Amino acid sequence: MDMRLRLGIYVSVLASCTAAAGLALTGCSPARATPTERVLPAPLPDGVVRIPEVSRQFVVVEPAGSDASATTLRAPARVEFKDGAVSQLGAPLEGRVVHVHVATGDSVKAGDPLLTLDCPEAANVRASVDTVTATLREARAALEREQRMIAEGVGIERDRIAAETKVAELEAERARAQAAVGFVGMGTGTRVVLRAPIAGTVITRKATEGMAVQQGTEPLMEIGDASTLWVVADVFERDLPLVRQGTSVRIELPSLQGMVDGRVASIGTVVSSGLRTAPVRISVLSKDARLRPGMFGRADIAVTQTSGRLSLPVEAVLVKGRDTIVYVQRDATTFERRTVTVAQLINGRVEILSGLTAVDRVVVRGALLLDGSADQLL
Repeated sequence: MDMRLRLGIYVSVLASCTAAAGLALTGCSPARATPTERVLPAPLPDGVVRIPEVSRQFVVVEPAGSDASATTLRAPARVEFKDGAVSQLGAPLEGRVVHVHVATGDSVKAGDPLLTLDCPEAANVRASVDTVTATLREARAALEREQRMIAEGVGIERDRIAAETKVAELEAERARAQAAVGFVGMGTGTRVVLRAPIAGTVITRKATEGMAVQQGTEPLMEIGDASTLWVVADVFERDLPLVRQGTSVRIELPSLQGMVDGRVASIGTVVSSGLRTAPVRISVLSKDARLRPGMFGRADIAVTQTSGRLSLPVEAVLVKGRDTIVYVQRDATTFERRTVTVAQLINGRVEILSGLTAVDRVVVRGALLLDGSADQLL
């Protein structure tokens, strides 16, 4: 074959192959596959949190419960003397301690001698009764004389009135003198004996023999009736509306075995400015010789939550800024922040006034995992 013919055929074949290759690259062959674009989930609304399925085990959800049953309010408590069970004795007059008859811790009966004092003024106080009594006797005789003279028609009414006035003044003066003698005690001379006004135990004794004493200074001795005690619980101001007079109380004292039963006797009306607590006084139902003034413990006071109110464990309630919040479950792994209004904390549960319904399921454990910027309520 001619060389020029062969070259023409070769060029034609080459052109055909090139055209076929171009056609394959453009339209005849499939286009090269591009990477599939990742579809991102829609952003969650503010206050809604979704957690991974693996973290669900650390979150516990419960329905918001309504509790109108009786529960207990726990408060620190101490044992004290009841009102009127402690008597303080001071010096009635200026003087000096001659003898001390008792020691701290001694048991005494009403009327037992406690201290003997030497008070020079005591002699004058006792003598004044005799002086006023003698003067009163003379004034009464003068009044009788004036009354007879008036009856006989020779007396003067003005003199009779003056005599009556004198008698009345002396009677009042004798009464004051007798009261002063009763204050310093019966006896003679300058000796004054202070006696126990009540039966009980000597709590404190500050008097020593030879010590000078003055009227109106600090007590020389205190007597307390250890059989007349009650327990005083310090209840926070916010919890006072839950306490009712007559409700039952269980008292636990570390130094005693077992619980002591009591009832609320009175609720204090004054709240301390520091701790914001008020005293709740509890009467012990049965006398227990083991009780001692000054013992410390805790009291569990029976209270009733308001009927129909919802309550949650305290760890379910968080504080975020100025809001009090909880997290309500939407689905298995999605939770919604909810602002609530809370009331009293009772025995580890918080009353919810608004923001929830009884059908809401609330995160009661693990709420801080959902909101790291919040704090626990307590």
